[in-house]
Amino acid sequence: MHRIPRRCASAMALSLAGLLSLAGCGPEAREPAAAPRESTGGVASALALGTGGDTSCVWGSPDCNLCIPDVPLRFQQLRDHGEVLGFHPGPFNLNVAYPGGNHWQGIQRLAMGSGRYLVVSKRDDAPVGNVGHLVHMSTRNGEGRRFRSNRLSPTIQQPEDTLPPGGDVAVAALPVLDGYRHGGGMQAAGNLLALPMEEGPGPGRIALYDYNASLTPSPFAYVQGLTSNAGTASLAKLSDGHSLLLLGHFDAKALEVFRSTESDIRSAANQWQRVDLWEASELPQGEWGAFQNLNLVTDCNDSQLYLVGTRLGGLRWGAVSDDYAHLYRVHLDGHMRLEHVASKHLYCSNDGSRQCNLDAAAGVFVGPDRGLILYATEHADDGPSSTVKLMEFRGIWADPLCRTDLQRAYVDFYDDSDFSDRGFIFDSEDQGLKNWARFDDVDAFNDKASAVRWCIPPGQRVRLYGDSNYKGSYKDLVGDGLLHEVNLNSWSFGDKVSSARWLAF
Repeated sequence: MHRIPRRCASAMALSLAGLLSLAGCGPEAREPAAAPRESTGGVASALALGTGGDTSCVWGSPDCNLCIPDVPLRFQQLRDHGEVLGFHPGPFNLNVAYPGGNHWQGIQRLAMGSGRYLVVSKRDDAPVGNVGHLVHMSTRNGEGRRFRSNRLSPTIQQPEDTLPPGGDVAVAALPVLDGYRHGGGMQAAGNLLALPMEEGPGPGRIALYDYNASLTPSPFAYVQGLTSNAGTASLAKLSDGHSLLLLGHFDAKALEVFRSTESDIRSAANQWQRVDLWEASELPQGEWGAFQNLNLVTDCNDSQLYLVGTRLGGLRWGAVSDDYAHLYRVHLDGHMRLEHVASKHLYCSNDGSRQCNLDAAAGVFVGPDRGLILYATEHADDGPSSTVKLMEFRGIWADPLCRTDLQRAYVDFYDDSDFSDRGFIFDSEDQGLKNWARFDDVDAFNDKASAVRWCIPPGQRVRLYGDSNYKGSYKDLVGDGLLHEVNLNSWSFGDKVSSARWLAF
């Protein structure tokens, strides 16, 4: 462990110029490595982070995330209304109910267990509390693709009122350590989790956990920050094999930048070297906000790194109570610079109550199809029967294997003719889970659909009926293995769909 002299640590907190001028400040003493290891971040004279993010990662890798082709396009193609999900607390008192200061802080989906595990972080002021939980979504698919809603019922109209299956449940916990009771917005690289912690006896820090080794891991390393705040952590593997770690201060107004000295961050020899400090004032006013979560993603096309931030409010536009994701391009050229690229207004409800809150837990995930998925939870627990509510925001083209596999085929209904507003996805795989003979029983979507997107393999079709119980005039969505979209008004069928079913030719 390296300890930085007090005079150096104090100066580093002042400014970027102060940080870089301290390259000559050396550690006063070197101590034997301990378990878990603790890094305070030895200072480098320049930013040396490699050329970009790693693009060689494969699905199931233990310590890296898949890249995405054309990150800005995939970000803009996120469906602005998501599918509702949920999980049970299991044997735990989650201690995040209203009213109170405890709430969900971050969510990450891991690659392990065929992509069926989530980690959610939180603040917990209980005498024996937990800063996070491992959730096993055992009823969801085991291929790393989108979960789809687990709150569908043929007898309950709104998914918001439907309990998730009992098999989707919290199975383990990350206990409060050393008095740090506030776990923040986090990021996983493969099955390695970087979780920021604050409200403890010392400076804010990031705890690193290895879920490859255990479902109940203890931290294998700590990375200590410059202040008492540690609100966000962002983790990604670089193209040179080393890893990049960002620690966000209060409201992410500053980001400490660390680089691993080893390609395996679990190695006993690894140290986290503090190489830079970015401050929000470096962006024009109105291009940065109080982010609850910040996640790094890599573009497959050119190794370009991007940062996805989630918060309430649209920066220069949008109501402060609206849920937004924001995309930034990360430049690594001597000093980390961020460039605002795009914003996405997301909606945490369809026809019913609010199911998520981007001022609480949110996080991105890339599955084997290299599509971008964003998960977000509610602020505190008020799901049916004390369950936890969350939403899955996927791309507008829901599943690329829909072209040949009937089980992956779908029809996506939109309320508005420009493919916006609330909607409902009719997955072939979930045909028996809603009463599709009566759209009144499908989130009150009777006579609402104005546009549809669909992907159906050859030999199959979905028939849309003007009346309930598969009656009245109809239009066929014909399967040919291609992606299609249509404004139903152009078919004189807008706001007329009352039932639908899958048929074979």
